[in-house]
Amino acid sequence: MGRLASLLLIALMGGYALSGCTRTPEKKTETQQFVFQSLNLRQSDDKGRPAWSLISPEASYDLERKIAQVKQPRGVIYAKGKPQYNISATSGTVINDGEVIQLEGKVKIQAVGPKPSVISGDRLRWIPSRQRISIDRRPMLVDRSSRLTADTALFLLDQDKLELRGRTRLVNSTIDLQVAQVDWFAASGVLKAPGPVKGIRRLKNKQEQTLTASALEGNTRTEVIDALAPVRFVDPSQDAVFNGQRTRWDSARQRLSTALPFVAQIGNQEVRGQSLELQLDEKWALIPAGCDLRQPGEGLTANDCLYNWADQSVRARGNVVFRREANQQVTRSEVLNGKVDGKGLAVFTTPGGRVKSQLQVPPAKESPTGESAGSRSPRSRPPVTF
Repeated sequence: MGRLASLLLIALMGGYALSGCTRTPEKKTETQQFVFQSLNLRQSDDKGRPAWSLISPEASYDLERKIAQVKQPRGVIYAKGKPQYNISATSGTVINDGEVIQLEGKVKIQAVGPKPSVISGDRLRWIPSRQRISIDRRPMLVDRSSRLTADTALFLLDQDKLELRGRTRLVNSTIDLQVAQVDWFAASGVLKAPGPVKGIRRLKNKQEQTLTASALEGNTRTEVIDALAPVRFVDPSQDAVFNGQRTRWDSARQRLSTALPFVAQIGNQEVRGQSLELQLDEKWALIPAGCDLRQPGEGLTANDCLYNWADQSVRARGNVVFRREANQQVTRSEVLNGKVDGKGLAVFTTPGGRVKSQLQVPPAKESPTGESAGSRSPRSRPPVTF
């Protein structure tokens, strides 16, 4: 039994009505169109397992052109005999008994399982034999809190890979990223996007933080995005600019971090470190290793530094060395605390621990006779240690 016969047999099981011109011996109708109460198409793979199915509560079939027009189609796409995606639309056209399927109007491809990802659009073209689905009208992917949109999309079913092309955007609850294209893998949630990357994070006070990078890598399931070097993050609300290498944005945890060296400018301060963690919702920044703080006339190095911009407090810990150009002062301590003043400078104090300071006292002015005050032998005084 051929495919057409199978199609008609399945359709006729639901009953049908024949419409069009009535046959007469003298004149043959140009086409025969069957209107079915329901349509049920199924196809198996080479091992006899279900490959895909499509049903419709109402369909009309052009016998000569082998084209079926369907309403409210629903289908299932299988992988190794198990349901993988549910597919639905408002209407559709089935060409050559399922060789090509075009669906239109509120098209949706939904993964089977808990918290499913959803691919949608206004029109798609499905070629089951090639396991390809192309969407050329308003394609969109929604996975967890992430939303991806583009001009066009191609879903490679055999690779579980969605290719989004042209004016592609990645948006979640906190950030809006623009890239040239994205490859997204449905099984894992992994995404890859070559740059250039431009991003905006909107704050509650209507100010915007901006991000630029060369490319993106991430995962929509874990809601983590890595921006690849060179990375630049600008926060006008804090007069801050960050320049670094691979930097991670954890949307669920509201954390920006890098495990690589960076340099940042915050007001009148320049900050360097071997790594960085910014907890944006709690308003603190931690340099876990290689803290190096520089500001006009002063500099500080420490094992780690913590800055809280909610109360403008600064804490440096571990092998702290504070240098001041005036009098060549050097202060060493295990801990130094400070505050950022209105000029954006950190003013440090000690929390009661032991501090060792060394400063250079300039020589006293010489008297008219050439002798220094308090001494007949002019010479430079040695550094004073406290």
